[in-house]
Amino acid sequence: MNGDAELERLLGPREREVGCEECFDLLDRYVELELEGQDVDARIPGLAAHLRGCPACREEHESLRALLADDARGPG
Repeated sequence: MNGDAELERLLGPREREVGCEECFDLLDRYVELELEGQDVDARIPGLAAHLRGCPACREEHESLRALLADDARGPG
């Protein structure tokens, strides 16, 4: 990890960031928008910043995204 990334991780993001509770409330819609190719940062500001800094929410996001992507592909 470079020095700037480490500093940002320690200080937190410069932009608005949601908390864990709000993240979990918005995560389904966020992933749906991602899979639709939408600009999620414009539609749900602050969530990407939170996911970068919160390992628990990032893991939940990755799991949900994988699940919904598999569902979108249908039976294989």
